[in-house]
This record gives sequence, structure tokens and C-alpha cells, in this order.
Amino acid sequence: MSKKIRIVLLSVLTISLIFLVIPWLRFLVFIVFPDNFFAQKNINISPKTLGYLITLLTVLIAYLLSRGKPKKGKYKLWGIAIMLLISLPLAYSIGITYAEIAGNPWAALMTFYAFPIIFSIGLIMLLIGVFKKDEAIKTCAV
Repeated sequence: MSKKIRIVLLSVLTISLIFLVIPWLRFLVFIVFPDNFFAQKNINISPKTLGYLITLLTVLIAYLLSRGKPKKGKYKLWGIAIMLLISLPLAYSIGITYAEIAGNPWAALMTFYAFPIIFSIGLIMLLIGVFKKDEAIKTCAV
């Protein structure tokens, strides 16, 4: 893939990600602080669907950004992406989907279990990227 196409694709994906994250955050603020000026209940799309779309776009952006980087850089990038942009929307969407399948609204509390697990995976990947030794240093030492 040429560099120009990659830049255009990253720009389009990032702009669309921003347009999806803002309504999702407004809905989450409504859940926590219903009287806040930023909060909005009607966002014209299901928050569950928004969570899956945010996760999908973040995965595509992280993949495009990590192409051609060393493993240490990939671990850092994926760790940050998972912790900041994937963990909460994905955990929320998984919890709501499970609650709909189970037919019990209390099953949505699974979100509180899924979020720390996904966040911890991102944190571990970030720490591996930070503390992993460079391969060039290993070959020189041997």
C-alpha cells in the first residue's frame, strides 16, 4: 500500500472515529450525570452498535499505524489503543449484548468484569512494549 493511500485511509478512519466517539461519550455522560449540559439521551444510533463500530475503527487504525514498525513499537501502540479506545466501548457492547441474549437487564453488569480484563490486556501489552529489549541489542550481545 502506498504512503499516500495509507495517509488518506488513516485520515478518513480517524475522522469517522471522532464522529462516533463523541455521541457515545455524550450518552455515557447522560448515564452518569443526567443533568450535565454535554449529556444527551437520544443519539440516533444504538450505543451498543456505536461501541462495536468504535472498536472496529480503532482496530483498523491501530493496524495501519503499526505496519512496518518493530515489535516493540507495535506492542506500545496496541497497548495504548486497547486501553484507551477499545476496552470501554467493547466491554459496554459485550455487556449489553449479553443482557439482551440472556433476557435479564442485570446481566449487563458483566461490563464491570469485561472492562478490567480488556484494560489489563492492553496494559500488559504496553508494559511488554516498554520493557522489551531491542532485537538489535540482543544480536550485538551474543
